[in-house]
Amino acid sequence: MPEMNYNKKLRGWSLRDAAEAGQLLEVTCQFCRTTYRFIPRDLLKLTKDVSLDRLASRFRCVRCNRGDYMSLKVVQIWGSETGKLTVRRLIRVDMVKKPVWEDGVL
Repeated sequence: MPEMNYNKKLRGWSLRDAAEAGQLLEVTCQFCRTTYRFIPRDLLKLTKDVSLDRLASRFRCVRCNRGDYMSLKVVQIWGSETGKLTVRRLIRVDMVKKPVWEDGVL
């Protein structure tokens, strides 16, 4: 039987809990049907420990650049899936310096 309220279950589960349980986060764009999988430890380097029901709204689809159709699902890795799933890994974080100008009187 399908779960009736999946978001209510995600409210009690945090990013750190998913990392300690060895789970993957599967983020799907419902608009263009693109799926991305992330390791929770990589996401903890970018953000603080938040509940998983609020995390889906922080993602944007790379393909269609929309953020309002993103849904998140927690996936448990099984032994037969090891080496077959495509997972996005965090390589580095680039900081961008952007100048802000203000007009003033000399």
